[in-house]
Amino acid sequence: MPALHEKNDDLAAQFAPVAPAQKIRSVLVVDDNADAADTLGALLRAWGYEVIVAHDGPAALAALQDATPDIALLDIGMPAMDGYELAAHLRFQPGCEELPIVAITGSGGPEDVRRSRARGFSAHLVKPVSAASLKTLLK
Repeated sequence: MPALHEKNDDLAAQFAPVAPAQKIRSVLVVDDNADAADTLGALLRAWGYEVIVAHDGPAALAALQDATPDIALLDIGMPAMDGYELAAHLRFQPGCEELPIVAITGSGGPEDVRRSRARGFSAHLVKPVSAASLKTLLK
């Protein structure tokens, strides 16, 4: 799946679903900014998704002991375990080997997008992510 990059709401129509072969029911949201993670989690719940919210990599991995998400939305710039390291750990979790992983980050230059793609991310979205773009991505 090619990396996706969002510069503004007008690009929402260009998004293809991350996992068209499966219906996304549950979402893992990981961001060290608790307000951002909790707000995104609340929005996704309002849309009908089951949501697991974690504020760091170790908490996200611990949460996977009880549930396996259909997609993961990861902040890249987190202390202790960044989004790249967390994505690598996710690939070794049972049921997560093919998990679509989306970078949601404040860094959106060409090198940032290339790096997330090289690390196996399915998409790269720049904060703040529009609701329309996120909805299109999760279809």
